[in-house]
Amino acid sequence: MISNKENGAYYTPSLLADFIVFHLFDKYDFSNSINVLEPSSGDGNFFDSMFSNTTFKGRFKLPKNITIDAIEKDKEEIEISKKKNKKRLLASQKINYFNEDYLEFNKKNKKKFDLVIGNPPYIKSNYLTKKQIESCEAIHKGANLSPKSIKNIWTSFLISGVQSLNENGVICFVLPAELLQVIYAKELRGYLRDNFQKIEIFAFNELIFPDIEQDVIILICAKKQTPGVSFYHVDKLEDLKEPTYVEENSNIHRQTLDKWTNYILLDKELKFLDTLKTRFLPIKNYCRAEVGIVTAANDYFIVDKEIVEKYKLQNIAKPILQKGSLMPSTNNFTKVDQKNISKRGKPAFFLRFEDVNQKSFSKEAKEYLKIGEDRLIDQRYKCKLRNNWYFVPSVWVSEGIFTKRSNLFPRMAMNEAKSYVTDAFYRIRMKDENKVSDLVFSFYNTLTLIFAELEGRYYGGGVLELTPNEYKNLSIPYCKKIKQSQLEKLDNMLRTKVGIKDVLRYTDEIILKDYYKMSNEEIAQLKTIHAKLVTRRLKNRKLGF
Repeated sequence: MISNKENGAYYTPSLLADFIVFHLFDKYDFSNSINVLEPSSGDGNFFDSMFSNTTFKGRFKLPKNITIDAIEKDKEEIEISKKKNKKRLLASQKINYFNEDYLEFNKKNKKKFDLVIGNPPYIKSNYLTKKQIESCEAIHKGANLSPKSIKNIWTSFLISGVQSLNENGVICFVLPAELLQVIYAKELRGYLRDNFQKIEIFAFNELIFPDIEQDVIILICAKKQTPGVSFYHVDKLEDLKEPTYVEENSNIHRQTLDKWTNYILLDKELKFLDTLKTRFLPIKNYCRAEVGIVTAANDYFIVDKEIVEKYKLQNIAKPILQKGSLMPSTNNFTKVDQKNISKRGKPAFFLRFEDVNQKSFSKEAKEYLKIGEDRLIDQRYKCKLRNNWYFVPSVWVSEGIFTKRSNLFPRMAMNEAKSYVTDAFYRIRMKDENKVSDLVFSFYNTLTLIFAELEGRYYGGGVLELTPNEYKNLSIPYCKKIKQSQLEKLDNMLRTKVGIKDVLRYTDEIILKDYYKMSNEEIAQLKTIHAKLVTRRLKNRKLGF
């Protein structure tokens, strides 16, 4: 697979393309003559599946007359596709090739299509040219959608594809699974609901593109088919040969907890969570949370003990926790934990240069600053905004810390070490008379971890991420006056890596049952829901929940 951030090319596996073509022409009603648009055709994987589908040979029938408009920027890819199709196309089958950027093609295209099919490029907005961004903005505005939602080029491919359909049209794209969950795609999800009668989504329990941390889905939207929404789970790609997949629940029209990743839950389960959500206040009611320190160059400003000693920077070297993987499993990050990171030779010191002219610095400090200038760190965007490029702003110690990204479960801890943290964490300061120890202990309960799964988003490796607002809006059954013995027991369970199932059995008994008087049946239902969500994210149905 050839891929990079600039061209966003992640080529569709043959089996996946074979299944898509089979499913479309086996399950959907097309006329005997159709026009097809492929806006990012590459070397023609979908054409291979249409005209020489080895996986589903004889199991579906193509319309008699097919005309395809294939758009591809790479001239070499077009030549490969032309060569493959030269002899196998029938007289009633035609491919028109356009060697250009699809965004430019779209500006002048007036044609309507029966089917739009493809795997559009995945390119983040910061890698797009000014011209491309302007084209994307025009597409979004043309559909009465906010240009603020342009975080990746695929959204513009999808919207323009929808607009290119005729009144009976079908669109089928291989897309990042973030369509189902991220905040910026919420408006787009509503756009699809409003424009199509039938929506099918196929999600996978294995990575289709192993080279990127990106789950993908198959999205099929039809204007005039039997109304309904269907979600399907495919365990592994090879299962499509049968094909074998499981239909999940449809919760696409919900007004609350409305991320489409919630399809795995039953309506009654979501209604149960809605009821509990109104019963408890969000985390922001008890604390303030802000993103950690943004240095603009962690590998320069955060160093190990050897660098500190070499350049005699002890007077400005402050303890810092650089990333979540360095933080032990604990509910209380201590000075001993911080020292252990340094003992392992890891970067554990933040260089807090003063906001003064470097002429006043020591000879060794100046030498270190010269290294940064030689590396052009002083020319980085955030550094250029500072009065002195080496002075990092918004530096303060928090009472508690929360990991922005996590694996098995999100983590919060007291900051007994009084360490600084980077933007891999959120810094917590308590409000009013609330105590950080109470908040941290209260966080470790099944209900709050469920809301973390529902409100956050996940990536291909099973990583769960929450934005600051998503974290602050998590409902939490806050318990006052947690005992020191309870804090210590939880800390011991986390440090000895007791399974999260056993951790939650302990904390739920204190938080949900004793403090908030929830019944055993309600707690059992929460555990079932949590198990569903975590196993879905981690793509492992055997986690022992």
